[in-house]
Amino acid sequence: MKKRFTNTGFRHALGLIVLIPLGVIAQNGRIVLNNDAWLRIDNGAWVVVEEPTNIGISTMGTGGNIRSEGEFNRIRWQIRNTIGVYTIPFTTANGVKMPFTYAAIGGASNEATASICFSTYNYGLIGATNWNNDLYRPSDVTHMNNYWLGAAQPNSDNVVDRFWILDPGVTGFAYGTLPTIQLGFTYDPSAGTGDVRTGNAITGVSAVGAQRFNSPLGQWGDYLPAGVFAAGAVNSVTGANATPANFFRSWTLSNILEPLPVELLAFRAACVVDRVRLEWSTGSESNSSHFTIQRSGNDQVFEDIGQVAAVGTSSTMTNYAWVDERPLAMGYYRLRMVDIDESSTLSPLVAVTCKDPPQTALVNAWDGGADLNITVLSSMDQVMNLELFDARGRVVAQRNNLNMTEGLNRVELPQGDLAMGIYTIVLRSSEGLFTRRVPLY
Repeated sequence: MKKRFTNTGFRHALGLIVLIPLGVIAQNGRIVLNNDAWLRIDNGAWVVVEEPTNIGISTMGTGGNIRSEGEFNRIRWQIRNTIGVYTIPFTTANGVKMPFTYAAIGGASNEATASICFSTYNYGLIGATNWNNDLYRPSDVTHMNNYWLGAAQPNSDNVVDRFWILDPGVTGFAYGTLPTIQLGFTYDPSAGTGDVRTGNAITGVSAVGAQRFNSPLGQWGDYLPAGVFAAGAVNSVTGANATPANFFRSWTLSNILEPLPVELLAFRAACVVDRVRLEWSTGSESNSSHFTIQRSGNDQVFEDIGQVAAVGTSSTMTNYAWVDERPLAMGYYRLRMVDIDESSTLSPLVAVTCKDPPQTALVNAWDGGADLNITVLSSMDQVMNLELFDARGRVVAQRNNLNMTEGLNRVELPQGDLAMGIYTIVLRSSEGLFTRRVPLY
C-alpha cells in the first residue's frame, strides 16, 4: 500500500533535506524551497504538484534545489491548460544549480489531471563517468546516431551528457491535445564533474541546441538543434520552441554544427511547367560558403548540377531558390551545404516529377549492413504496414503503423540474425500493395 502525504502547501527551511523514497508520493498544492533547501527524489518515486499555475514550485531566500538524477524520479505538475513560465530548480548530484524552464504558450486541452512529468539525469545513473550517452539513453530512445549518416556514425560525442524528460503522455495524466511550448535548459559544462565529459568531440564552450527524440519515427534530426546558446559558469540554451507536432518526452543538447553547418528550416521542390524549382530557407548561418545542388534518378548516385552562394554568417532567415531547366522524369534532389573551411553536410532528400502526379511506390531497397534500408515514395500522408518475407514465404520481420508523409520516406529495418539470401518486401497502404525483392549479403 502506498503512503500519501497531502498538504495545501509547505516550505522547507535552511538546511532541511527531504528524501522521497520508492513508492512514496508527496502530493502538494504548492512547494516552496527556502534558503538552499533540498528536495531529493529517488528510486522511481514522484512528487505531485496540483497547483496549475507557476507558483506551484517556487524558491525563496538564496534559492532551492530539486535533485532528480533518474528518468523516473519525476515531478508530476498538473498544469492542465494554464499558460505561463514554469521554473524547476533542478540541481546536479554535485550541487550545481541548473534550473529548467517550461513555458506553456497555449493550445493545450484541459483534462482534470493533465500533467507534465519532469525529470533529468546524466551518466551517474549507471555509476560511471562515461561520455557515451548511448549507454544510458531514455527508455523511449533507440539510438544516438547522426541524423544523416545513421548507424554509420554514432553521435554521442557531439551531445551533452545529460537528458531532460518532459512527458505529457503518462498513462492516467495525459493530454488529449498538446500545448505549444518554449524551453530553457542549463547544464554544468565542466569535464570533471559536469555534463561534458572527457571523450566528447564538443567542449564546455561548444555551442549546442535542444533536440528531442521523435519516437514514432525513431529520429533526432527531424527537429534541428534549437534555441540560443550562452556559455558561463553554467551554460544555457534558451528559447527552444516546439509545436505540438514536435513535443516529445526525451530531450538533450547537441552540437549546433551537427548534423548541419546551417540551420535549414525548409527545403522543397515543385514542378513549374516543365522545370523544377527548388526553394530552401535557413534560420541562421555561420561561415557558410555555398550550396551545391545535387540530383539523382534513383536516390543513390548523385551528380552536381548547380551552385548558389551562401550569405556567410547570419542570424536571420534567408531564402534561396534555383531552377533545374532540364529535370528528369522522376528526380531526387539534395543540397550539399559547404562551409568556408570546405567542410560540408547534406540536406534531406526531396523528390519531384514533372510528368505525372507522384504515385506511391516502393522506390528502392538495399543492404545497409546492420539495417535493411527502404525508400518509399508516398502520394499523401498515410499509415503503412511493412513485412519482409524469406524465400519460403515466411514473415521474418515487420513494421506496423509506419507514418509516411507525402513525398520521400526512409525506413530502416534491423536485419538482426537474418541469413544471406533473397527476400521480398511487401508494403501495404491505403492505395494497395507494393512489393520489391532485395538481396541480403
